[in-house]
Amino acid sequence: MQKYSNVTSTLNELKGRGCTVLHEVDVHTMSQHPRLTNRRFDRIVFNFPHAGFILMEHNKIQIKLHQDLVKAYFTSAREMLTESGEVHVTHKTTHPFSKWNIVKLAEEVGLFLVEEAQFTRADYPGYINKKGSGRKCNRTFRVGQCSTYKFAKLPLQPYFVS
Repeated sequence: MQKYSNVTSTLNELKGRGCTVLHEVDVHTMSQHPRLTNRRFDRIVFNFPHAGFILMEHNKIQIKLHQDLVKAYFTSAREMLTESGEVHVTHKTTHPFSKWNIVKLAEEVGLFLVEEAQFTRADYPGYINKKGSGRKCNRTFRVGQCSTYKFAKLPLQPYFVS
């Protein structure tokens, strides 16, 4: 928390709106987190997921690392949704980020695309994207073209025997 400027006012705003704010939660295991185990959410949001800078962004191994992170998020988040809840991911849509195949990853864990909405930072007053870690973590990054993908649980299909 100390690595981000203005964090106190942001946290106060979120808490004032009834948001649950937790830190250092691993997306791979978040559904088993002690404060989350028995809770269900209408919306679970992950803006600009990133597995870290290990290789160049266009490298197949780096892309796979990102995909593993996002798929783990989808898997955990799906378990934490209410019946009508949604999982949101805001993600860059240009190359090489489009190679992550966000929609396919969601489908693989039983989520379906409800909507893809263009992300415009101006629609979110006060929102400033930040790099997640490292010595430049308090710096913003160029957003460029990106979308917010909204997913829901696959509807249960009735099973009929004829």
